Amino acid sequence: MRILVGVDGSEAAQRAARHAFGLASRLADSVTLVHVLPPPPVLSEPAVVPNIAELERQVYESGKAILDKLAGEGRGRGVQVETQILSGSAAEVLAEAAKADDVELVTVGSRGRTLVGSILLGGTSHRLVHICKKPVLIVH
Repeated sequence: MRILVGVDGSEAAQRAARHAFGLASRLADSVTLVHVLPPPPVLSEPAVVPNIAELERQVYESGKAILDKLAGEGRGRGVQVETQILSGSAAEVLAEAAKADDVELVTVGSRGRTLVGSILLGGTSHRLVHICKKPVLIVH
């Protein structure tokens, strides 16, 4: 059995991850932390952003740092933690990832606060509740 946690670096997402770690440590479950990158921008004028690849690399590295920090915290609590970086619309990507047979619960924070978080979790928790076929726990 696995708990899937959507994280974006916000305080709410960190609380969601910590809550999942607590559940997993009591139930001998594993946790998969998922950071969803926004889809690459489609620009009509490529000159507007001179180096899209560099911007994408920075966004990816930021997400990886968020995952690495939280994964270390979970492992320090004795929880088996995996991480994934995916791309797309956060609610849809998390709902799709939750379709795996061993996912029993999806956990997200109630609201993101970072720039990326406003994209990922501004309305993600609300949308996720409506489209996800697995139970969703929203942590405030």
